Amino acid sequence: MWPTKMMFSLALLIPLITFASCSQFFGGKAEISQRRFFDFRAEPLRLNYERTERPYAAQVQIKPFEIHRAYNRNEIIFRRDQYELHRDPLHSWITRPGDLFTDAIQQYLQVAELFTYIGGDQDFYDRRPDYILSGTVNALERFDSGDIWAAHLAISMKLVRQQDAHVIWQKDFDQEKQVYFPEMKHTIAAFSQLLNIQMEMCIREIDFLFFNMNRGKMAGEPLPTSALDSVNTHSNQNMLPKETKINRDYDLLPGKIAK
Repeated sequence: MWPTKMMFSLALLIPLITFASCSQFFGGKAEISQRRFFDFRAEPLRLNYERTERPYAAQVQIKPFEIHRAYNRNEIIFRRDQYELHRDPLHSWITRPGDLFTDAIQQYLQVAELFTYIGGDQDFYDRRPDYILSGTVNALERFDSGDIWAAHLAISMKLVRQQDAHVIWQKDFDQEKQVYFPEMKHTIAAFSQLLNIQMEMCIREIDFLFFNMNRGKMAGEPLPTSALDSVNTHSNQNMLPKETKINRDYDLLPGKIAK
């Protein structure tokens, strides 16, 4: 008699356990991975350069930044080692990375009040710019070996004078910043910090360049064809801003790949 009752109880219990398990899988307490989207904007600037004549009387057009085709996609790219790249199916940019960088760099220049007018392509539909700023994002990747994480950002930029098509300023940087937590939000914050540090340096350099160009005009000197010419033309080297270097007391070495 007892075995019969026990078998009957088990027969009732098994469907209940199965139902509970399925309910957790289909919307209960079980966690299902969801795709997450990330964005970054211009962070506050720390410009301590007092001797300046900002804003300079010039109209500057920001061209859409190009992205190396390996990174020109919404999925965030992560690197396992020197040769292995992956698209992250669960972490994406909120929009194309080229648009993110174009908007952020335009925001930085506007906040710094470098020029009297700064805009994108749509803002120069019926006007001609004095200068054009363009650039390329050469690397935008997260390094993830399973036990080491870092953000890697490489960008090249140039400022062209429309009057004679001369490149009067250009900048290339390739930096990495180690991240100590595996969550993607920390890597995104590192990307934002890297861009902020580099934009502070770029703004100081461009500010210094145009300050000396204005002094040269007042002295009747010819326009420099590059930022280097502007530096060599004037003897007051104390005005040249010091670059803030990112301490790289580590090397990104392939670690163990997480299973």
